[in-house]
Amino acid sequence: MSQRFNIRPATHNDSEALITLINSTPQPGSIRLNFERTPDFFHATETTTSEPDVWLMEDTQEQRLVASFSIGKRFVYINGKKQLTRYGNDLRIHEDYKGGRTLFRLFKKYRELMQDEWMQTVILEENTASIDTVGSGRLTLPNYHPAGKLLTHMIALNQNIRRITCVQSEHRIRRASENDIDILQTFFDKYSSEKQFYPCYDFSKIDSNDQYYRNLNLSNYYLCFNKQELVAVTGVWDQKSFKQTRFLSYHGNMKVLRHINNISSKILGGLNLPSPGSLGNYISLHSILCKDNEPAFLKSLITEIMTEHKKTQYDALILGLDEQDQLHDAVKNLKRHSLISNHYLASYGDQPDVLNHPSAPPLIYLEPSRL
Repeated sequence: MSQRFNIRPATHNDSEALITLINSTPQPGSIRLNFERTPDFFHATETTTSEPDVWLMEDTQEQRLVASFSIGKRFVYINGKKQLTRYGNDLRIHEDYKGGRTLFRLFKKYRELMQDEWMQTVILEENTASIDTVGSGRLTLPNYHPAGKLLTHMIALNQNIRRITCVQSEHRIRRASENDIDILQTFFDKYSSEKQFYPCYDFSKIDSNDQYYRNLNLSNYYLCFNKQELVAVTGVWDQKSFKQTRFLSYHGNMKVLRHINNISSKILGGLNLPSPGSLGNYISLHSILCKDNEPAFLKSLITEIMTEHKKTQYDALILGLDEQDQLHDAVKNLKRHSLISNHYLASYGDQPDVLNHPSAPPLIYLEPSRL
C-alpha cells in the first residue's frame, strides 16, 4: 500500500471525523436517507455489536478521513446455539476517493481481518450501486451470499389502531419490571433459538452500564399473557439520542407522492413523510418473540404500544422482519411505509454452512435497531 494511505483501528478520538464522513455519504433511493450518529459515533456502534471493530482509512498527505468500515461481533443464535458472529456495516467512502483503488485497499484489510470467518450485512435494495459492487466479483471482495430480505415497516401512530386490529380479548398486556427478569430470561432462553441470527439477550444487564443496552429499561418491554402464560414479548427503543435517520430529499415519483400522501394522512390518518432535511421521529420495536410465532400475540402487543404512544412526540413505530416471517400478518391492516433490504452472508471461502445446515431453524430474524 502507498504510504500516503493508512488503514488503522478507529478510536473514540476519531468520532467527530467519522460523523462527518457518515453525514457526507447518504443512502441513495427514491427517498434519500442518511443514518446519522450524533453526538458520538461509537454510541450507536456499541449497540450494534457488543464487541465493536471499527476501521478507517486516512489520507496522510491531505490529513483527511477517506473511508470507514465496521465488522464488530455480537452473540446471536446459530443452529440453536449461541455464537459470536461478525456484522458488517458503516462502509463509507468519501466522494473524493471513490474508485477501485480505495475499495481494493479496504477489502484487502477486510480479508486480513476476517480470514476464515463470515459476517452478516444488510444493504438497502434501492442502493443499487452497493448491490452492483458486491455482485461484481472484484478481486479482494468477499463472496456475498444472499440470505433473504428484510422488510422494515414505518407504521403511522396517528391511526385508529383498535378499530383496525380487533385485539384478542383474552390477551393481557403489561409492562415489565425488575421482578420480571427471571421470567423474561427463561422465555428468551426457550424460544430465541427458534430463529436463525436472533440476538442473545442478558436481561440482568438492562438498566446497567453495559453499552450494548444503551437507553434500554425493563419498563420498555411489554409482556403478553394468554390467561396466565407468557406467550410474547417485545420492547420499544427510542434511539434518537445516539442514532438518527434524516430524510434528506425525495426523488422521482416520490416528490409528488409525498405531498399526496401527507394530505391524505392529515385527513384520514397515516404516516406523514417528513419534509426534506428533517429527522424521522420514531420509536423502534425490538426483541420480538412470540410462542409458536403467532401473529395474534404480536398484534395485541402492537395495539397496546401504539395506543400508549399515539399522543406522544413520536410519529411512527419501526418494525422489521424477514420477508418470510408470518409475523407480518400482525401489521397487514395498518397504514405504513415499507423499505426492503437485502441480507447477505459474506465470506472469502465457500458459502457459510448456516442456512442449509441440518440444525438450522426455518426462520431468520433480523433486528433493525441493531443494524
